[in-house]
Amino acid sequence: MIFAALLMIGFHGMAQTNTKSVDSIVKNAVSEELFEGTVLIAENGNVVYQKSFGFIDKVKVIPVNNSTSFGIASITKLFTAIIILKLIEEGKFKISDNLKELLPELEIPKSKKITIHNLLLHISGLPNESDEIYAQSKNPLRFVAETLSNKFNSFDKFNYANIDYVLLGLIIEKYDNKAWVKSVQQRILDKARMIETGFLVKGKYPQDFAYSFSFDKEGIRQADPLFFIENFYAAGSMFSTAKDLLKLDQAMYGNELLTEKSKELMYTSYPEYNYSGYSVWTYNYPFAKSKPKIMERRGGILGANSVLIRMLDTNKTIIILSNNNKFNPDSFGNTQSLKEALMIEIDKTSR
Repeated sequence: MIFAALLMIGFHGMAQTNTKSVDSIVKNAVSEELFEGTVLIAENGNVVYQKSFGFIDKVKVIPVNNSTSFGIASITKLFTAIIILKLIEEGKFKISDNLKELLPELEIPKSKKITIHNLLLHISGLPNESDEIYAQSKNPLRFVAETLSNKFNSFDKFNYANIDYVLLGLIIEKYDNKAWVKSVQQRILDKARMIETGFLVKGKYPQDFAYSFSFDKEGIRQADPLFFIENFYAAGSMFSTAKDLLKLDQAMYGNELLTEKSKELMYTSYPEYNYSGYSVWTYNYPFAKSKPKIMERRGGILGANSVLIRMLDTNKTIIILSNNNKFNPDSFGNTQSLKEALMIEIDKTSR
């Protein structure tokens, strides 16, 4: 099994990472109230550092721990992209097939022009949804219909729109002949033994779940509203733990989830489209000495902010799951930020 080695995950004395330096970076962010959540560092799939900070409740009584579940927001898109590429491997459709061919039952303007490739890269030109769409329960078809009434963006220009991945979820349901959640469960979670990962529904959260918080203009930590997060569907409705995301990370080095050819497609970076690949960002991080090759997947909804960083050439992994809005998973060039400071520190032991 591809995860036999992961049964031995733990703290290993042979690790190269300077865990004291890592701990100092993390605790500095915590002391400055810039981070609340869990940080996991792994080498070759072995956890060499994991610590958790902060609280899952407003009154700061129940602490975050290493097994706490977090909303992973748009990291969900990585799961959706994996299944799309797997269905392409199986000959269900092609990367160049368009929405008119794939979902002719939906009335989508310019559907003959918008392909799987366009959806995966967020260059479809389709509109962004309104925040109000999460105030009531909406199924994916309703999400699409209501969002299409908004202002369209320019085709072949990068615009991060959730509708792209909602449509990919509908394509998965049609061509895998099962609900999107079942496709994720059977094609990824079961294969990777990800038993701590699932799908959020308003009012039905895991027992040890990190509810998210946002700091207002006065610096007061406020609980985020509990909206219909399931409306994000294939674009952002999942939860997971740090150790479960490590299982996904390691599965991506084998061929059970995707072939090498499919992973090459996924990781191909398009500088003209914000260095996006298929649901991920792949680039050589210029602020670390060795300029490591990074595959990064970020997620953020209000105070739920997370990032999975894979150093592809050295099989080193950084997973940061946060439940407040002080942590910025999208930082680039801010070498003092938690994410980038850890990338630079981990890179020191890659040479």
